[in-house]
Amino acid sequence: MAGLRYVARSFWALCLIVLFSISVQVEISSETVDTAKRKRIALKDEANTVRSIVISGNQSFSEQEIRALMQTDVWSVYDKTVLKSDLEAITRFYRKNGYLFARVDEEQISVKQFADGVYLGIEVDEGIIGEITLSGNEKTKKDVVLRELLFVVGDIYVEADKEESEQILRDKSYIGAARIETFWNTKANTVTVHVNITELWSPPVPSFDPALNSQGGTFLLGIRESNVFGSGHDTEVRYQRISEIGEKTKSLLTWKYRMPRVFSSHWNFDGAYIQKREGDSWGVVLERPQYTLKSRWSARFSLSETTGDFAWYEMIPLSDRLEATDRFEVNLQGAAGRIRRYFGDRERQNYIGIWATSRRSKYELIEKRYASMAEPSNRDIKMIGVTVGRKRVTYYKTRFIRRMGREEDFFAGSEYAFSLGQASPLYGSDKTETYANLISRSGWTGGNHILGTILIDIGTYFTTRIERSIIQTQTSWYYTDVFNTGDIYTVDKGFRKNGFFDFHQTFVAEFKTEMLFGWRGESQVMLGAFNGLRGYDYRQFNGEKMMVLRLESRTVCGGTLFRKFDDGIEAVATFIAKPFIKRSVNLGLVISATAFTDIGYIWNGHHTFSLAEPKRSVGFGLRGGFAKVSNAGIFRVEFAFPLDAPSEPAFKQMIFWGIERTF
Repeated sequence: MAGLRYVARSFWALCLIVLFSISVQVEISSETVDTAKRKRIALKDEANTVRSIVISGNQSFSEQEIRALMQTDVWSVYDKTVLKSDLEAITRFYRKNGYLFARVDEEQISVKQFADGVYLGIEVDEGIIGEITLSGNEKTKKDVVLRELLFVVGDIYVEADKEESEQILRDKSYIGAARIETFWNTKANTVTVHVNITELWSPPVPSFDPALNSQGGTFLLGIRESNVFGSGHDTEVRYQRISEIGEKTKSLLTWKYRMPRVFSSHWNFDGAYIQKREGDSWGVVLERPQYTLKSRWSARFSLSETTGDFAWYEMIPLSDRLEATDRFEVNLQGAAGRIRRYFGDRERQNYIGIWATSRRSKYELIEKRYASMAEPSNRDIKMIGVTVGRKRVTYYKTRFIRRMGREEDFFAGSEYAFSLGQASPLYGSDKTETYANLISRSGWTGGNHILGTILIDIGTYFTTRIERSIIQTQTSWYYTDVFNTGDIYTVDKGFRKNGFFDFHQTFVAEFKTEMLFGWRGESQVMLGAFNGLRGYDYRQFNGEKMMVLRLESRTVCGGTLFRKFDDGIEAVATFIAKPFIKRSVNLGLVISATAFTDIGYIWNGHHTFSLAEPKRSVGFGLRGGFAKVSNAGIFRVEFAFPLDAPSEPAFKQMIFWGIERTF
């Protein structure tokens, strides 16, 4: 019995051992299966992991900037939907920054999947210019127009380059309108750029300007060609005869020549010999302007000399008008140079520049009629200095502000500059003197109607104390297109068809002031028709400080009536030019009716400012211009009536007619 129990215990022990072994074996097998499964899952995840991203074709933005736009990144799980969203984000980013033809096509994406992961290659097409075409240039050479563009074939197309190129072309005196259109060439996968210009008529025919008025007159006969043989060069030769009450009649000659882009560079050359009322002068300028906002530097060098008369005017006793009390023979010599370096982008820039100037003035009294304060100084100033500035640049396209029909780029930004210079005997100056100058200008728009500008210029000379100062301010306000009539005339299309009579109304308010401190006997301020107070003599009043407010209403006329006038002038001009020109000659006559009032004040240390002593005038007139003729100027006929004339009758009529350069 005991043996049987022993055998039973042994049997149960053996069964337990077998069951335990089976359990252990099952657990080991289960663990092996789980490990294999995990290995298979890990291998699958590793194959979908992004191991590398290579971005190519991005010349304008860094790889870091582009990868910051993407959700797909190295060590992330590759997802085709997410990658497609990333490509769309890259395209939106480029187009938002002006790269209108930039694209990232899925066909250009390289996706290589290996056992260890996914390798991505992204190629960005930023929009390469493949062709540039030109139309509208009947006289101007093709290369003369295309060299003004800020891009060439092979460059990446950027919208800002196009807009600034249009502005550069419009600024040329021989181009009235410029349009740049762009297309995507699907066959070549490049951008096609088409430039269309409207040339202004610039024949080398005589110009005639009988600028006569009740105070004398000017007879001008000259020849000007603003596009010599289609080269973009500008030359002028003219004869001018000037007569003025109380002055000797003078016959004057002028010769000017302007050569832009010397030797295909961005340097411009200007040379002039001018005989003026005050005497003869000549000048030479070599300048490399900041021709584009992308340009990093500019420079200007000039030489000039003027020899002639300098007259001092004062109110003599028992007289109600100014007369020349002293007359000097004057010789002015000048030389100047400056270089500037710009930092920043198109919209905001800082700049710093160095400059040097030499000015020599010599006065010799040749006639003295009455006792006066005239004591001009003989000076020899040699000065070097530095200028720092900041500007914000933006432009607004408009019409009928300063021109008669052509598109204008109205400056709607701001600029501030401070200059500090030092004159010293160490480099040839007649005495030690410091010069400081602050200039601020800005322009702004309020909607599509209100445009404004302001200019402040403060200059002072000082040694141990302030010696002399000049303060000049000027502001202009334009309330244009008052009745939302739109563009009644464009240079490329002419007058629009909008009934028998069409119009464009603008109200203008202009204010300017000039104040001298410490210049008594050396310089003086005049007030009269010469500087904006219409209805009075050119030099009606004198002093040391003055201000003028001008209010004007301008109505530019259009419609069928004035289109017929323009057509009639075109027929006459075409008939006259028929022996020389085969095509019709449209001059683009634009006429504006004006009504105005001017208010001025002038005072000095002896006669202080008084609000109750204004110098006022009212008037009306006509202005016009040939919008399609280069350098035509604006002809005007104005009837002005002074309300505060010092002589009787107080209300008298004065007529002005002639040509001016701005509207």
